[in-house]
Amino acid sequence: MNYPCGGITRRGFLLGAAAGVPLGWLAYRHWPFTGRSVEVPRPTLAMPGPFPGRVVEVQHPGAISEDYVVDGNVVRTMMAAGMCRLIGGGDVDSAWKRFFGRDDIVGIKVNPVGRKAKPGEGGRVSAAPGVISSPEILAETVRCLHEYCGVPKRNIIIFERYANEFRDAGYEAVMRTRPMEGVKWYASAFQYDGEQTMIDGQNSGSGRDANVVGYDPDVFVSMGFAAPEHNVRDDRRHRSHLSMIVTRMVNKIVTIPNLKDHKSAGITIALKNMSHGMNNNVARSHLAGIYRMDGAVSGPNQCNTFIPTAVNQRHILEKATLHICDGLIGVYEGGPGNWNRTWGWWLRKSIFFATDPVAMDHVGWEIIDRKRAELGWLPVGQMGLIQGRQSVRLSANQAALAAMTPPYGTAAVLLDQQRLNGLVNEPFDRRQPEHVALAGMLGLGRFDANQIDHRLVRF
Repeated sequence: MNYPCGGITRRGFLLGAAAGVPLGWLAYRHWPFTGRSVEVPRPTLAMPGPFPGRVVEVQHPGAISEDYVVDGNVVRTMMAAGMCRLIGGGDVDSAWKRFFGRDDIVGIKVNPVGRKAKPGEGGRVSAAPGVISSPEILAETVRCLHEYCGVPKRNIIIFERYANEFRDAGYEAVMRTRPMEGVKWYASAFQYDGEQTMIDGQNSGSGRDANVVGYDPDVFVSMGFAAPEHNVRDDRRHRSHLSMIVTRMVNKIVTIPNLKDHKSAGITIALKNMSHGMNNNVARSHLAGIYRMDGAVSGPNQCNTFIPTAVNQRHILEKATLHICDGLIGVYEGGPGNWNRTWGWWLRKSIFFATDPVAMDHVGWEIIDRKRAELGWLPVGQMGLIQGRQSVRLSANQAALAAMTPPYGTAAVLLDQQRLNGLVNEPFDRRQPEHVALAGMLGLGRFDANQIDHRLVRF
């Protein structure tokens, strides 16, 4: 059964503000996507795959408890339902075989950013749950590839950008559990570094990490901007090299992103999990702490063009076959990690399925903005307006903010006051979820809401 995808219109906000309608009610009012997706029988590339525009969301009240314990049996039920609905019917066995076969070597891209804080770890919200690719969803993906598609476990590779983040999030311990027996894991680099241009990915000054494979020296994309700390004589400063895992080790990829706000990209779901999780030299996509002539601090932000350009590489296009978004816990503010003081989350209790990452990200963006509206936050695309101003301009500034479309004007004034009190820190000029629209223009998927079919399945 098809269900409408919720959204908030400008007219709806104006009417609600005039009539005194509670913001929470408006946030949950549903305005349907009118488009319907159809299967492409023989897609030439993996993205947007055989089901452009189609996003299946499966929601189950028992998926995760109030104390953040995930029920693996419920996850199995949800994933079976989601995969069957994604292909338009049939059984779960046929659904997985629609995408994978016994001769495939499958990489599964997890996301460890946003892990739970360790005891005594400064800078993180200690009470927050970890919002990472759930081990239960990962284990079920491995099981389905192996049992339904016949993929040998030795031909399944779990991977992430940084080995230390993989370990810190607990994935290395997960790899030692029985469901993951025989499965390998690798990372592109050992850890984050300021330069981000090292090709081998190893930790300088120490022994080599056997799980680190580096970046492909022959596969990269060039963009005309670089981090200020880069050597101007180093031709790598304008390049982002693709991971060896993607170029030489697997022939198909499953991504397991999360449903998250992001303080520079606006949102981080399927597209950013690929652009920043599979390439090096990504920090140049958002620069902070640059002073303007008026004394304000600017944060140039190129995520809008970096993300679609990085994803639009042949190896990613041809191999990124399936996207399973972990929306059991959603992050509506402060993403991608709980080191941000405004880190805010809620229990969405959903898992999303798509072959089209653009459509998936558009649906997720809409859901995040609805949750933000319910709680009195501006849409992600307007949060950059809350930084970079001097307190001496507060009065005029707040007057301008208050003139915005109600009730956003009130929210903007409150947030600007919180910024001045040090509670809200927007390091970049703006959050840029328009990378989703630009990815659609490149043909990576469908962005137009009239061409998106969001199918919500509730248990």
